[in-house]
Amino acid sequence: MHKYLYLTHAEWASAWVNGGVVPLSLASKYKSMEREGIYTPDENLIHESNVDLMSLKGAVSFGGNPNVRNFNFIGCRLDGIQVPDVIGASLYMEDGLIQSFCNVFDVGIANRLGKTACVRIRNIEKLRKYMDKRLGRRSRFGDCEYTRDHRRNHFLKSIDDDWQQEYRFFWPKKDSCSVELPVGVAEVVWTA
Repeated sequence: MHKYLYLTHAEWASAWVNGGVVPLSLASKYKSMEREGIYTPDENLIHESNVDLMSLKGAVSFGGNPNVRNFNFIGCRLDGIQVPDVIGASLYMEDGLIQSFCNVFDVGIANRLGKTACVRIRNIEKLRKYMDKRLGRRSRFGDCEYTRDHRRNHFLKSIDDDWQQEYRFFWPKKDSCSVELPVGVAEVVWTA
């Protein structure tokens, strides 16, 4: 099960191939008002609800920086109109470290991400366990899924991002950091 990592600069491949330090960034680093390349407007958003909570603006306000968990809204009417019941909903921002990979090698994806090199990870499970140990935390990991509706989390993204074919690691940690990799984690498969 190979995974691919697209890199901004070809020289960054050295740490993945020959061993060396690689930076890990917070998910919020990739948040942007516009959806472009590696940036999305809904990165690090957790929105788990049977109803789009933002659609309830006339009935309830969550403020500019919502932090709602296990929210219930049952049997309510607004101007005589029944408002959909909401049970156990969440809407909040959750930051943490992410490391994103791609499930396929595709130069078109690399170009769309603005990358100039790609390495193939030899053993993604071995890498994840190694990084978990170095960070002192267990990661959540897996393929991202894509949806047309309002739901979001670290592994459920907008259908507008499905071209990324992303696989990622997520660690609930509050600060960016670096990890030193051993030799042979990856091999170079492409440079521009």
